[in-house]
Amino acid sequence: MAHNAPDGRMAAEKQGHERFELDVSYLGWFSVGLVVLLIVTAWIAFFMLGGWRISDVVLAQQSSAGSLSGPFATLQNTPQDDLRSYRLGKAAALEGYHWVDRRGGIVRIPIERAMQLVAADAAAVQSSPQVTPAAQGLRAGAHPSQPAAPAARSGTP
Repeated sequence: MAHNAPDGRMAAEKQGHERFELDVSYLGWFSVGLVVLLIVTAWIAFFMLGGWRISDVVLAQQSSAGSLSGPFATLQNTPQDDLRSYRLGKAAALEGYHWVDRRGGIVRIPIERAMQLVAADAAAVQSSPQVTPAAQGLRAGAHPSQPAAPAARSGTP
């Protein structure tokens, strides 16, 4: 009897069933092919994009400037100090009086004062009575849909 058959039973092959065995050699060849494809693609991209060389324009700019950091971005040495000075400048602009356009009479005022002025203007508009002119040709006390009374003629009939 076969080693995979339980006691008293026939092996799977003798009953007409096939045995399942995984052939892992295909998986290994697939992995090798995938790695080769990745390497070839990276190699082609590297040479199509110019490889390790730096353009002559960049080298000329670096040599004329006299520094190695020419066109490349550099990090800030003290970002906290730069942020603090930026915020102080913005706060001074919000809290101080400055001319924007002297000829046009445009002034930058502190934001607190601007809010007070806007609130005062809104309160003045709300407290003033709304006066609407009466429509011409209407009788006093007449509904707008009723026609006006004919004007009295001067003279005798």
